[in-house]
Amino acid sequence: MPVMENMKMKIRNILYIATALMAFGACDRYEGDVVKPSYLKIDAITVADNPSASWSPEGGFFSSDVDGVNVVFWVEGDTAETNLGMYTLPCRIPVLRNGNITRITLSPVVKQDGIAGKRIFYPYYEELVLNDITLQTDSVTDLGTLQTHYVSHSLMKVLWQDFFEPGPGNVTLDTVVGRCYAMDTVLSGYGCGVVRVPADKTVLNFWSDTTFHIDDPTKIVYLEMDYWSDFDFSVGFNNPVTQDGSNVISSHMTIYGKPEMGWQKIYVNIGATWSRTYSHYPYIRPYFTIFNNSGHEGNLFIDNLKLITL
Repeated sequence: MPVMENMKMKIRNILYIATALMAFGACDRYEGDVVKPSYLKIDAITVADNPSASWSPEGGFFSSDVDGVNVVFWVEGDTAETNLGMYTLPCRIPVLRNGNITRITLSPVVKQDGIAGKRIFYPYYEELVLNDITLQTDSVTDLGTLQTHYVSHSLMKVLWQDFFEPGPGNVTLDTVVGRCYAMDTVLSGYGCGVVRVPADKTVLNFWSDTTFHIDDPTKIVYLEMDYWSDFDFSVGFNNPVTQDGSNVISSHMTIYGKPEMGWQKIYVNIGATWSRTYSHYPYIRPYFTIFNNSGHEGNLFIDNLKLITL
């Protein structure tokens, strides 16, 4: 091997060894300086009755599916809050702080329209504020299951609710909707709504028996419901204004039937269709369409319907 090539190889080897030693030393120093986090653990957030309010006594009113939480904390002396971001529940959240945390704010997050990519802080639920929480480095502070409440009556209005409970009073939906009292089917309380779909019925519509008046275009409007369905079905509005003598149906979204999953909770941003398609027309009537594309008989169970504004 020529002398020059031999020298080049030796130089390269020396450089490789020097680089490796430098990297090893750097890693060793980094490991010594790294800050170990503390952790906040949250199992779930549920919705409970607020003793200071007088919501409906029906237990189903508080059915919920809080899917995540947005976490913000502040330590006395800080110039601003620290937003840790959104975490799906249950979660263990790393916090680069040790000792007393003056205030932690937890915002309940739901899947808007049942879509994971549209998670939002649900405006009808109160934020949770925890004061003076002590964190310890490399240890877990377990907050367990927390409870939130609906916001106050002065902010939120329930335009419509239906729990399908036994006793006097009519179901406030079209007559194709009956009641089911089988306890192995009912989600909460003693009853739920049911639509029996025969095999030869490819499309079946039903709607609320009341038209609701919303005279403020700034209102946020959501439909909350629990469902258990053998079929896909759409949720939208029956336009009060007819065209060529026919009603116009404005669908907001289609909900996919997944009978194997049992009861599911959904928060439908029905105000988006009210704004986009209705141009905030002040009278709305929720409308539902079941699609039986497979030609088999089955059921749509529904419960705990609420049309609410903020």
